[in-house]
Amino acid sequence: MKLVIMRHGQASWSAPSDALRPLTERGRSEVLSTAKQLKGRYRLSRILASPYRRAQETGELLTHVLDCPTATTLDCLVPEGDPMAVISELPEQESVLLASHMPLVGCLTGLLCDGTESGGPGFHTATAAVLALDLPALGVAQLLSVINP
Repeated sequence: MKLVIMRHGQASWSAPSDALRPLTERGRSEVLSTAKQLKGRYRLSRILASPYRRAQETGELLTHVLDCPTATTLDCLVPEGDPMAVISELPEQESVLLASHMPLVGCLTGLLCDGTESGGPGFHTATAAVLALDLPALGVAQLLSVINP
């Protein structure tokens, strides 16, 4: 299975709450750039996105470019979410993309690749880490590539 772990694009700071921050024009452009690099390289069966607005918008943009079904909301993909809860939600046979936030994306990548939360790569906005793994478990994934916008 392939797992793409992606941070949302740049978000506005002008919003009533962190959860309601939308993507900026630059953020939309970043997401589209990363999506175009993913297109044709990896066949994804679905996209799972954080309930936060910027991640929902990221997931929606990705569905159009990657010809994927509508993004599904996964409540544990919030910035301070529990990476173990995310791992328990991952399908065993599908290739999926997660649209989420720092620090979760870094912790999750580290746990899957190295078995430690600090082992993941840095994630700028709209950066995606592509992992190969046989099943979702600690320390079993191989980092195939890191894609920047």
